[in-house]
Amino acid sequence: MRWRVSFKKVAYTVLGLYFLVSCYTGYLLIKRRLTKEKLEFARIRNLADFQDDDHEWNPWGEAFENDDQPQKFEQPQFVLGRERPLGNMRGHQGGFPNLNRSQEFEVEIWGKAAIGLYLWEHILNGELETKLGGAWSYGFKRVGNLKLRFRTGPGVIPSKVPKTVENLILVLNGREPSKIDFAKLWLDHLPTFRQLRNVAVFLLGNEQCDNEWIKPYMEFMGGIVKFVYLVYDSPDIDDVNFYQWPLGVATYRDFPKVDSAHLPIEIHRKYSCNFLGTIYRNSSREKLVETLKEGQYQDMCYVRARYEWLPKESADSRDDYLRALAQSDMTLSPVGQNTECYRIYEAMSYGSIPVVEDAMTPGQCGASKSSANFPLRLLKQYKAPVIYVKNWSELAGLLKNERQLTQQQKAARRREIIRWYENFKSQMRDKFAWTVLERFFKVKR
Repeated sequence: MRWRVSFKKVAYTVLGLYFLVSCYTGYLLIKRRLTKEKLEFARIRNLADFQDDDHEWNPWGEAFENDDQPQKFEQPQFVLGRERPLGNMRGHQGGFPNLNRSQEFEVEIWGKAAIGLYLWEHILNGELETKLGGAWSYGFKRVGNLKLRFRTGPGVIPSKVPKTVENLILVLNGREPSKIDFAKLWLDHLPTFRQLRNVAVFLLGNEQCDNEWIKPYMEFMGGIVKFVYLVYDSPDIDDVNFYQWPLGVATYRDFPKVDSAHLPIEIHRKYSCNFLGTIYRNSSREKLVETLKEGQYQDMCYVRARYEWLPKESADSRDDYLRALAQSDMTLSPVGQNTECYRIYEAMSYGSIPVVEDAMTPGQCGASKSSANFPLRLLKQYKAPVIYVKNWSELAGLLKNERQLTQQQKAARRREIIRWYENFKSQMRDKFAWTVLERFFKVKR
């Protein structure tokens, strides 16, 4: 009897300790989430909060050529706490099939290009856990009946990934020859995974839409890749072998995922527009900068131009760029090497209306079997509320009209662009999930 009593006491003690540990673990998880939200709130507020002595603002962290004296930012008068969240902005009647929960499909996503982070964090709303000092970043996300596992980082190499993978999405960079050679190494290694049944590729394509190198790896030409999600207005887009994917934000420059619920929508923004970017000689960007340097526009727009492209930014220069977006009603987006620029999506993240130059760039981009509406096929297909211009001579009239808008009208426009962008990301998520379900697992809508 004594032994039985002692055993019960031990059992109750163990259960009590287990309960306490579980409660403490839950407390730590909730505390971490609340701390993260608080830091995000403070970060966005700081980005929208300019000091009067910001006359040294240099968003690129370097001296600029042929630049006039910088203008000075002023402190906006607002109380962030009065802003109300935008609420449910999805509005998309997509969703996933009503499948039995036992019908779950596991898919690995291996990110070897920065657009993988845009897919995982911005489109799928996935989180990442860093391991081995940053060599690996790992995440898990359930989307409908898909169980997605994401791996990225320099430690993700063919010899270290799971050999038993069955369903794989590989995120690759095909923008330039050296990146293509690296991508081919991964594709050539895939046959060594003996249990591999399904493969798809997310590809940051060439800015001139020259992506012929990927075709021999595709199923329709005897390869292993069933379909490709491809960035830019490629003529190969047919919604069978090639699907179009948005360029998104520059995650390789650590552009953050912006919590739209914390954006101060109603406040007055210091500038009507901004342009911070690289000037290519004999380009429309030169015309844009010349227009904005005219006296009547200097007080309306913040302009910083450089004459050499840099792939990396410092933490300070990145935050300064984010401030420009947060402080401008519009963000000017002239064409670069391609019409589609990171700047378009980055501006929408902060509720700054992109003013996009609607012009084709040299190369093979253009009409495809799925659509003759180009450039910026996706934005036009999903009716993005951006402003298109054919020539930057239209900017004068645009800025004149801008002066006539009330603060309430500008706030409503910001809210519209933020809602559209959140909805667009939801639609891209659903499109991605449905394509995988249909092409990998034969699930019908």
